[in-house]
Amino acid sequence: MSLNPIHATYRPDIDGLRALAVLSVVLFHGFPQVFKGGFIGVDVFFVLSGYLIGRIIFEKLHQKTFSFFDFYARRIKRIFPALLLVLVAVYILGWFTLLADEYGQLGQHIAAGAGFISNFVLWGESGYFDNSAHTKPLLHLWSLGIEEQFYIVWPLLLWLASRLRFSLFVLTIIIAALSIYLNITGIKSDVVATFYSPQTRIWELLLGSGLAWCSLHKKDGLVDVAMFLEKWCRREETVVDQARVRTRMANALSWLGLILLLYGLIRINRDLQFPGKWALIPVLGTALIVAAGPLAWLNTKILSNKVLVWFGLISYPLYLWHWPLFSFAWIVEAGPPSTSIRLGLIVLSIVLAWLTYRLIERPIRFGARGGLKVSLLSVLMVAVGGLGLVTFYERGFPFRNNVKQADALYTLEARNIEGHFLASYKNYGGGDASKSSKPVVLIVGDSYNVHWSVALSSVIDVKQYDIVSVSYLGCKVSFAAEKMIAIASEQKFEQYCKPFELLINNPNVINRLAAVMLVSYRPFEYDVNQFRFELIREFKKKNSRFDVFVFGNYFQLDPEKYSSCEKLMYRTGRRADVCMERADYPKRQTNLESLPFYPRDLKLAYVDLIGLRCHEDKTNCPTQAQGVPFISDSHHLNATFIAALLRDIQANQAVKLEELGLRKYMLSKPDPEGREPIATQ
Repeated sequence: MSLNPIHATYRPDIDGLRALAVLSVVLFHGFPQVFKGGFIGVDVFFVLSGYLIGRIIFEKLHQKTFSFFDFYARRIKRIFPALLLVLVAVYILGWFTLLADEYGQLGQHIAAGAGFISNFVLWGESGYFDNSAHTKPLLHLWSLGIEEQFYIVWPLLLWLASRLRFSLFVLTIIIAALSIYLNITGIKSDVVATFYSPQTRIWELLLGSGLAWCSLHKKDGLVDVAMFLEKWCRREETVVDQARVRTRMANALSWLGLILLLYGLIRINRDLQFPGKWALIPVLGTALIVAAGPLAWLNTKILSNKVLVWFGLISYPLYLWHWPLFSFAWIVEAGPPSTSIRLGLIVLSIVLAWLTYRLIERPIRFGARGGLKVSLLSVLMVAVGGLGLVTFYERGFPFRNNVKQADALYTLEARNIEGHFLASYKNYGGGDASKSSKPVVLIVGDSYNVHWSVALSSVIDVKQYDIVSVSYLGCKVSFAAEKMIAIASEQKFEQYCKPFELLINNPNVINRLAAVMLVSYRPFEYDVNQFRFELIREFKKKNSRFDVFVFGNYFQLDPEKYSSCEKLMYRTGRRADVCMERADYPKRQTNLESLPFYPRDLKLAYVDLIGLRCHEDKTNCPTQAQGVPFISDSHHLNATFIAALLRDIQANQAVKLEELGLRKYMLSKPDPEGREPIATQ
């Protein structure tokens, strides 16, 4: 398919494409608000990798000289040296900078990187309580995992097909078509799975492999098409200059490919469902440029430029180095690093990439004693992966000095207070709610439910009311004629969805409802779990006599900037006041009824925690209770703090609680156990 009839073992224009790909990714990670579509550079890499490795496999199979040992030995010498260096460097940096849970997770990610399964591990980590992407120094290894998984399976399939005399090109097309189908359909139901799954990504590598097959066996395929078009346009029998037609076609393909890539860089961003159909843009753009071959002016004059070729040669170590540097800078700075720091890190990553290429990659990849090198590299990779696993199972070695420094800010005593408080709660008193005759206070919500249920149970009069708590975390809820159905979106959510479905359909509970208390992340704004108010409407159909309370959120950090308050405290050496200081939600007073999910048809009482205790400008707003910070992550309130806040409001805002209709459910004494009051620090 290549328009260049000359067999070439090296194409500098492909290194130029590699340079554009890696620089796009680096600039995206450094300045995501400016280079919004830079992440498509990874898709460019996939196509190029499929083309280059596919060509090697197809050539060897055609010549009947293919060897699995030689193939994987080449891959090991190509991939392992730089990867080992980066994994070890990241491990050492993490020892001195990361908290125990972060270092434990880093150990898991090192093991996953060494085993080329990072995409599966990151896929499994996605969810409500996942760390911010910026605090994962090896996040970028997901793409390397997909590539190597592909190269474990693909050579074997091609070898079997060649032995069975089945067309290798047809096999490539069939599997690529299936992968594209899974990609397009999967993006509608699970964006995360489609992003990380090899099944929905391998079509990008297979397109490159298909190009490689055509470049070997159908060199003049597109030339024939171009000749036909040329003659048809002229509509007369004339002698056509094949060389000129070949060059025209090459130029047309390369410029069209570049236009697609530029359009993708400008149009594609993180808000779109990617990969899906959007991935076709960078993949087809790259394929067109590769298909154009070295005859195209763009490929010869621009992409083969010495500067771009140089960046292409160091593209692999540059990709490996840049993200850990950005990630550790974000961690150490406790937030987004400054522009000057990011620019400096880009320069540093380029220097490290060049040194890695010259001093590590080239000597190992091209020197003598290849068998010994492969053996040593394999042993070292197993050892590094094992070290990562040990670190993970040892929970990040909590004896390290930086962990002890963090413990001084959030003490073990305070952690125990929170832990014991959480452990003390038993849903509906630990008994059978159906055997009671007391009115029911139903606490329902998402991931907020656990801490809020514990806190509310400490201020609600349990002698007068049964407290029943249910969470719809991870549940897909539908409303049939006779029954409300809750299906877990993933297996890990079964623990919530099965009890949830049982309780919301229990007539003994619903008929005794006195109050429903909704505790949710941004209840009138959050577009996940939109059924939360429909659920209350369903309850109202069966029992219209209960009160509805919606508890507002307290101050929150931006999870894109800060993964947790606890880590922010450690990085800055301050207590929870720093989390209050950097909290950016809520931004200003908002008319609740203007929010997208406010249920105008429901009569409800909105419990405004901030308005009842302090002000949106954070004046006199408490930040901790008994040494427990108001939040540990970016927005989930700790139970100890919620309980203290509610008691404080009860003691000082009795009239307002009466107006809301909430006071009658609460204990007559706001602080029955004499707990330490909350503090603003």
